[in-house]
Amino acid sequence: MTQNQQPPARSAFPTLSVVVAAFNEEPVIAGNLRQIAAALAGRPGLEWEIVCVDDGSHDATGRLMDEFAREEPKAKALHHRRNFGQGRALRTGFAICRGEVIVTLDADLSYGPEYIARLVDALAENNAEIALASPYMKGGTVRNVPGYRHLLSRIGNWYLARLSHYPISTSTCVVRAYRREVIENLVLTSDGMELQLEVLMKASLAGYTVCEVPAHLEWAPDKVAEADFRRVSKMRILRTVRLYLLMGWIQRPAGIFVGGGAILLLVGLYMAAALTYRFAVFLGTHGGEGPTWAITRAFRDLFEQYSYSVIFCGAFLILGFQILSVALLMMQNKFYFEELCRMMHCIENRTNPCPGQGFEKESL
Repeated sequence: MTQNQQPPARSAFPTLSVVVAAFNEEPVIAGNLRQIAAALAGRPGLEWEIVCVDDGSHDATGRLMDEFAREEPKAKALHHRRNFGQGRALRTGFAICRGEVIVTLDADLSYGPEYIARLVDALAENNAEIALASPYMKGGTVRNVPGYRHLLSRIGNWYLARLSHYPISTSTCVVRAYRREVIENLVLTSDGMELQLEVLMKASLAGYTVCEVPAHLEWAPDKVAEADFRRVSKMRILRTVRLYLLMGWIQRPAGIFVGGGAILLLVGLYMAAALTYRFAVFLGTHGGEGPTWAITRAFRDLFEQYSYSVIFCGAFLILGFQILSVALLMMQNKFYFEELCRMMHCIENRTNPCPGQGFEKESL
């Protein structure tokens, strides 16, 4: 090492587990796992392991994982008998991880292995429980991703961010770092890509904090060819859109009701103001007939000349009020549910009384 060279930075955590879930990644899996191992070996004083999960691949992915595990004593290879989904594969890996921090990576390394260290360091620097790799935050970049996938992901993550409890830019990325307590304490059930959203939703209920790291997302040429719009199932795209909508709905169930009810009320109030002005005009024309007759004839004229406007105005006001009432009830129920989840989480984890409260672990 020359005088100008800096020694590799030590990890903020002494033990680290990296989980890689793969499905039909034969062309790249062996080389990518070796890249990950090389990146981990460059961190002095770090005890690490790589947990590889073959999610029922139809090619040689599982065999190559086994070969890598025989070459690398710090690696383990697990196999699903069939394809269950990315979420199930990650959960299988979580079950045997021993590290103080757990990092999940894409098998195709769309994000380079250097993000392992960046995410782990971000946990310590931000005193957070979860760190996300984010190509959509300031400083992040995207390259070689098909236009329709990039647009769908951008819109989906923007939508989810608006409904999320966290001020984040990317919700769906697999590349993350978790403190061990997050994986141990959250009850995760998702089998597909929705696991990433489930983690964030349940983490917010448990009071965990999240930070982001600017990331560079780049697809390999063969992945771009496989994702060509003409070759991709349109039903798969629709399922992805449906998933984004559903997960956003689950995070903020009252959101659409608040917006819809507010629009109906505003339209109804605008129409009511216009009809009130017309009523005042009619009332002036019958001013000499006495107050009772003037009011009666003014209402008659209003209904005769603007009957549809009166009906729609009343309908908008009633529906808007009812929808907003439903939204308030949903918000109240969600608040009670979240409070119950926080109480249960604190009771179950008395040795660390609630994340984010500044307590250190201690025995009772």
